[in-house]
Amino acid sequence: MTVTANIDTSYAAIGVTVPDARHAAEFLASLLGVDIVRRSAANTSVPIGPASSVDFTTANAPDQLPPRLVDLGTNHLCLTVGDIEQAAAYLDSLDEVSILGDIVTVPEGPIAGNKWVYFRSPWGALFELQQWPDEPAYFRETAARLSHSREDVASALLPTCRGLDHTGYSVPDLDAAVARLVHFHSATEVLRTEIAADRAFMTAQFDLDVEGTSRMAMVAVGDLNVELFQHSVGSQEGPRSSAAVGGNHLTLPSAGSDLPDAVRLIPGSL
Repeated sequence: MTVTANIDTSYAAIGVTVPDARHAAEFLASLLGVDIVRRSAANTSVPIGPASSVDFTTANAPDQLPPRLVDLGTNHLCLTVGDIEQAAAYLDSLDEVSILGDIVTVPEGPIAGNKWVYFRSPWGALFELQQWPDEPAYFRETAARLSHSREDVASALLPTCRGLDHTGYSVPDLDAAVARLVHFHSATEVLRTEIAADRAFMTAQFDLDVEGTSRMAMVAVGDLNVELFQHSVGSQEGPRSSAAVGGNHLTLPSAGSDLPDAVRLIPGSL
C-alpha cells in the first residue's frame, strides 16, 4: 500500500484500484446515497464526508482477481448500519453481490455487542457491514472515541445505512503501523483486541481456506476511522502495486514538519 502524506490540506482520501473505477464508484455511491465525482476516464471519487472520499482507479489489468483479505496491504471498506439484518437482506437480493456466512455478534472485549458480516462486491473485493450497539463496549474502557454515525441516510439504497464506518488494512507490523499514524498524522489509538479463528469459521465468513490468529487496532484520524489487522495465517502474498486490482493508497493530513517527504512509500504497511 502507498501512503501519501498530504501536508497542505486536511483532506483524507482512501484510494482503491479496481477493474472499473466508474462501476465500483456507482455501486458504493448508491449504497451510501451520494453522488460520484468523475475525475478522469480512469478515476472516480465517492464522497464519504465533508473532507474525505473513496477514490477508485481503473487497473491496468482489469481481469486480475482481488487479493485475499489476509494478504499484506489488502484494504476493505466497512459500512455502518442501524439494522444489519435488514441491510444484509437487501444486499443478498442483488444479483452481483453475495453475503458471506452469518451475521456475527462479538461476545466480549472492546467491541462486544458489535454485529458484522462481510459481502463480496460485484468485482470480487470484500466489503463489511457493521452495526454498533447504542453504547459501544470500549466506552467503558477509554475516553478516546471513534467517529460514530447515528442517523440513517435517507437517500441511501442500503437500508439503515449510516455511512462509512472505517477503512481497514492488513499490515505486517501492527505496532509500527499504529505508531506511524499517531506520530505522522495525529491519530488517536482507540482500541485493540485479538481474534482466533478455525478453518471452518474463516471459510464460512471470509471465503478463506486458512486458520490463525489476528491482532487488531482501531485508530481515529480526524473523522476517519482506520482499522488495522496483523494476521498470523501462514503464507501471505505481498502488497499489490497501485496499478493492480487491489492496490491502494491512503492520503492523510500530516501532523507537522517532521515528515521528511510529501510522499512516503512503505509496501504492505502504513
